[in-house]
Amino acid sequence: MRSVSAIVGFTLGLTACSGSTPEPPVSTVVAYEGATLITGDGGPPLGGGVLLVNEGVIADVGLAANVTVPDGARVVDLTGKTIMPTLVDLHGHVGFVDNLSFDNANYTRENVTDQLNRYAYYGVGAIVSLGTDPGNLAFELQADQQAGILGGARLHTAFRGIARPAAGPGAPTMRPTAFGAETEEEARARVAEIAASNASFVKIWVDDRGGSVEKLGLDLYRPIIEEAHAHDLQVIAHIFFADDARELVAAGIDGFAHLARDVEMDDELVAAIVENDVFVMPNLAISERGRNSEPPAWVDDPLLAESASPEVLARIRESYVNRTAEAAARGTESFAAMLRSLKKLSDAGARIVLGADTGVQDHIQGYMEHRELELIVEAGISPAAAIRIATSAPAEVLGVNTGLLAPGKRADFIVLDANPMYGISATRQIASVYLSGQALDREALRAGW
Repeated sequence: MRSVSAIVGFTLGLTACSGSTPEPPVSTVVAYEGATLITGDGGPPLGGGVLLVNEGVIADVGLAANVTVPDGARVVDLTGKTIMPTLVDLHGHVGFVDNLSFDNANYTRENVTDQLNRYAYYGVGAIVSLGTDPGNLAFELQADQQAGILGGARLHTAFRGIARPAAGPGAPTMRPTAFGAETEEEARARVAEIAASNASFVKIWVDDRGGSVEKLGLDLYRPIIEEAHAHDLQVIAHIFFADDARELVAAGIDGFAHLARDVEMDDELVAAIVENDVFVMPNLAISERGRNSEPPAWVDDPLLAESASPEVLARIRESYVNRTAEAAARGTESFAAMLRSLKKLSDAGARIVLGADTGVQDHIQGYMEHRELELIVEAGISPAAAIRIATSAPAEVLGVNTGLLAPGKRADFIVLDANPMYGISATRQIASVYLSGQALDREALRAGW
């Protein structure tokens, strides 16, 4: 055994003088040395750290002086780089987007597999497809990933969520995926069906879509929550109104897929969320668009163009053409209220977790998770806390062994060319991505797009 700081030149010199061939490494350990480590726990970075990986699992992590590297380990010099855990997103959707097309006909094995690779390309190690997965395909893909025959971001699914009939997802092509329920008996039966599927969560929609659909009410979501808890499942609610959030907390909801978007969340609601340990996904990036009257700078990011086609980028730009200054002003005011709500929740100690709602039209999978991080920091949350929100915090909610650089965790990590502690946009400066200790071939993926 040796410490990282040990002097090995003498041994190397003897080997060179003797003319003998050095023995090949016998250890299965890989030591990533010299990088700044951001562990994902919200603490300060570790400069000049060492990350030991053994057969896909983190064996040790820490400052060089505190980590012993086994003899024969393969050493990877990452001096000048930064390592952080891969992201864990609790709110995405897979299968519906295929370049310019947004349709349920795109929900195929080939397309979902491609999208899991797109998430992984940007350093998302796990994605929850939240309530819009018809049939068994998502579970089949999960099984293939667990068997080691399929790669990409690890897929978790809430199967099909529950709403009033025809009152689920906002996009018409996704709306039929939700189970409809009109009675308590139907609602409880739907939960039992979801539980039998081995889903990760139960998703519900509590939103009247501007008065266009009937909203799921307390008479149905209370028994849904009760039944889900009886099956040891957490319930995540799509909401728009703060008053609905208040009533859902009282009914025992576990998490929110959005902030309230009608008003700034008041202190009473924030306190109730904290007291009842409800987790909240800010879901900012999809709402941010309302504050812009022209294409924002991120549309021209070369990193985005690595996975999004020129046609998709052109459509995103065109979507701002008819935006008026007045509409942008209203959007700015609404979005500012969301940022204030998020800061209140953070200051109060609420559990905040990444949920970016990617996979709907023009909300690019993998890339927009990084934009979400930037907006979380814009709300006044530190980069260290934002990274925890996007890594270890959602991993804990999901109950998966990733999202943290710590012994025993799966070796899922991103190598960055810059340190996001000095500017959160550095999470987009990706040098490489590792899943279970294996480097993702990002160049090959990029060539296929």
